[in-house]
Amino acid sequence: KNSLIISAVLALLGGVATYFISGHALRPLREFSDKIEKVQAQNLADSRIEENQVKELNQLSVSYNRMLERLSDAFEIQRQFTANAAHELRTPLALMQVQLDLYHSNRHPDNDADTVQMIKMVTEQNDRLNKMVKTLLDMSELQTVARTDEIELGALVEEVLADLEPLARERGIALNAGCCGELYMTGSDILIYRVVFNLVENAIRYNRDGGSVYVSVNKRDTNAVIAVRDTGRGIAPEYIERVFEPFFRVDKSRSRELGGVGLGLALVREIVRLHAGSIAVSESNEEGTTFEVVFPCETI
Repeated sequence: KNSLIISAVLALLGGVATYFISGHALRPLREFSDKIEKVQAQNLADSRIEENQVKELNQLSVSYNRMLERLSDAFEIQRQFTANAAHELRTPLALMQVQLDLYHSNRHPDNDADTVQMIKMVTEQNDRLNKMVKTLLDMSELQTVARTDEIELGALVEEVLADLEPLARERGIALNAGCCGELYMTGSDILIYRVVFNLVENAIRYNRDGGSVYVSVNKRDTNAVIAVRDTGRGIAPEYIERVFEPFFRVDKSRSRELGGVGLGLALVREIVRLHAGSIAVSESNEEGTTFEVVFPCETI
């Protein structure tokens, strides 16, 4: 009987010891796994893993860090290519625009209807390409913009609504805002302004005539939540996950009519990611769509 009791106690102690020893031995592997889960294209430089005393894990860490360096170089080459291509495109587009402006300023009464239509089409497409090039340049230069401003989100929303009031008035769309206290965040004032501006501008352009746009700023736990709701026709469920993809447009004919190039929401998503935030379509139906942006914030 005593032997059985002693054996059971030893087995229990052995199991506990094994549990703690194995847990200690596997902890570097769990930390390694947690680090990998947090890797994003924007934080490759901060995702390096320090050398480990365990020989096998140390070799894995070295290989992992070298992979990050190769990925970082590849992303930088891609960013540089986009910037260079956009810069190269600006010159011929600018020359074309100058010639078109000169053509318009020198009236040509002998032009037939086909010539007028062709000139109009070329002008519209040149303007569209200019917008696309500008947005590509903005996207390629996001990493270089300082993100150290203290931004009061309620005031920023009011500024955006004031700037977009003329566009909304053209279609009889009411702009309203609701802010819950003073919410501050640290980031780039220019880029956060661009996020809110793009979302509200889309809410106006893809709304019904006589509709409304409501922008709210609220606090949720330690985050600031900016919600932009319109009274448009909504987004089909199969497109909700794709609206942030570059060059994707739900209604291509309507986007061309409104001058869209399919990069506005892609730019918004990249800016939000740079500020450690998230963006999603929180609700969409035939009564309207709500975009929700979440940023880490400070309450003052």
